[in-house]
Amino acid sequence: MVKRKKPKKSTAKKETKKISTKVTKLLDKAKVKYKTLEHKVVYTAHDAAQTTKKKLSEIAKVVLVKADKDFVLIVLPAGKYVDFSGIKKALKAKKVSMATEKDITKYLKTKVGLLHPFGSEYSLQTLLDKGLARSKKMIASAGTYTHSVELAIKDFEKLIKPIKGVFSKAKR
Repeated sequence: MVKRKKPKKSTAKKETKKISTKVTKLLDKAKVKYKTLEHKVVYTAHDAAQTTKKKLSEIAKVVLVKADKDFVLIVLPAGKYVDFSGIKKALKAKKVSMATEKDITKYLKTKVGLLHPFGSEYSLQTLLDKGLARSKKMIASAGTYTHSVELAIKDFEKLIKPIKGVFSKAKR
């Protein structure tokens, strides 16, 4: 009798079947190529990096800030902090501060942890940090706690037309 070896289990992340969110609908409508990544529930960009086994420099951390009286989305690498001075300079704002969780739920009508980098869907200006812009691709929230999208930075820039600049600083 011949013993058969059991096939090895794949450790690679599976690409999921097509999910439908505001983000994927936007990307489909714009004919942007992207991959959907399914993962365990995550609430932060840092958790998404650990779960998907991707580099922090490719994971988009999306932060809502208030510049004077307007809200703006900042998209930066997950391993960095927001640099308010760079935002002030780019927007010629007098005062820049972090938005509150209440601001996210009230003005963006979304839950905390579900911010995605597509500011046009929120009717907001988007700022893209040059540190993330140097990557070939980015992985960002698909608008759910269990799915992310991976797309080329050049496609993101073409679609959203963000203001690029230095909007992050290294963690201490």
